[in-house]
Amino acid sequence: MRLRSSPRIHVRYSANVQTDNGAAEGILFDLSATGCRMQSNVAMTPGSYLALHFEAPETESQLAVEVSIVRWHKDNQFGIEFLRYAHGVRERVTDLVEGREAPAIAIPVEHEELTLTSVAA
Repeated sequence: MRLRSSPRIHVRYSANVQTDNGAAEGILFDLSATGCRMQSNVAMTPGSYLALHFEAPETESQLAVEVSIVRWHKDNQFGIEFLRYAHGVRERVTDLVEGREAPAIAIPVEHEELTLTSVAA
């Protein structure tokens, strides 16, 4: 039996998958930094590639895994391995799994031009 390479947590997040054959909705369970278990009525076969988007209440925005692969399928559940994340998502998923607060998204602040004035001595 192969041991898991990363810790996982039991979650229940709404998720959407996009495949070459279309899109489907489902529920994401057992999240780790490298994959998850998902339940959906869509037929997924091992070896199928997909894009995955899910919403975690702990985060401010949707999380996107750009490329994933289905590793197993049984009944209406399947295991997904994450291959390529959208920018910054791997760190956010790892923070969720390890119980750290999701990092805030940096919003650029416009810089005001500073003016120096002379001060009388």
